[in-house]
Amino acid sequence: MTKGSAPDLPQPKAFDLLASLAAFAQRHRVALNDPALIDRFTADARPRLAAALSDATLIHGSRTERLFEATVLSLGRFRMFKTEDIGRVHGATTARAPDFRVVLDDGEQWLIEVKNVRCRKPFKQRTSMSAAYLGSLQAYADMVGTPLKLAIFWSLWNIWTVISPDRFRRADGGLRVSMQDAVMANDFGRLGEVIIMTRSPLRLVLDADQAMPKSLSAQGLAQFIIGAARMFSGDTELTDPRDLRLAQILFMFGDWSIEEPVARMDGGAISGVEFLAHPEEPSDQGFDGIGWASRIFSRYFAEQTVDGDQVIQLHGEAAPEWFAPLANWDFKGSRLPLWLGHVVAGDGAGEPEPDAD
Repeated sequence: MTKGSAPDLPQPKAFDLLASLAAFAQRHRVALNDPALIDRFTADARPRLAAALSDATLIHGSRTERLFEATVLSLGRFRMFKTEDIGRVHGATTARAPDFRVVLDDGEQWLIEVKNVRCRKPFKQRTSMSAAYLGSLQAYADMVGTPLKLAIFWSLWNIWTVISPDRFRRADGGLRVSMQDAVMANDFGRLGEVIIMTRSPLRLVLDADQAMPKSLSAQGLAQFIIGAARMFSGDTELTDPRDLRLAQILFMFGDWSIEEPVARMDGGAISGVEFLAHPEEPSDQGFDGIGWASRIFSRYFAEQTVDGDQVIQLHGEAAPEWFAPLANWDFKGSRLPLWLGHVVAGDGAGEPEPDAD
């Protein structure tokens, strides 16, 4: 370590990698102390890794699992959340471990299987699961005495739903559900999902540094150095750190449209630019929904993990500080008008759709 640098952190032990190497050694009857083992293992892994990286279904499915994990961590309403489908399972019957286990605030536990769905027709989003696949998940859930849930990411709409499969079982033991019915049966509110509403517009003002050169071209292009950034709810400037942070999140990742920047003038000189965010079809209630918390976070996660239509990372950062303040929000003292809609599953859902498209 050089003087003034951060201390060198110890490298984590490669338990997972060692387990994969040991399984390979046993399968091919190679001793762990054989000098050729690492080369043989690497040669075997290379084409399999290449195939995995070219498997779009595997890549998108794996990213969706990580997205669900980061979303639950960001919503922050749980006692414990862990990966369930790792390690070996030995049981009296064949079963498949669901992706995750969560312990809710009230102590109830769920096993959750994550599924990514993207249908070509925007208003025909639906998915199915075979009786064999669903039965293997249910067998595991029954053995450990824990309810099974399905977390479905309707990726075309950036919408998460968490449902109980029993509500959508077909006569043959499989499952078929539309996005509309899944939304009606959505239990994600138990994990902190909320619909966030506020007054429009939200405004972002970038002030020019008055000590630096600035100009406005004949085409209306503003050129200046940013001296300060300010957020407004309508005409009210937001200065409280909690108000400011949430407004910035809603502005950047919420559902409202952001207009092209407008130059702000002071006399004949440019003083900065202003961006305006507002709903495409404002209501007459005095407030409008700007997005589900999970949908807002999904856009943030996509910025870290997706480039165009290509997945560039499976893992992204969670943001537990984003939505935790909503549980104790000062609705009266805040200068950011805020309403929260709590997501509660309906008493009933539509009948499973027929298999034919």
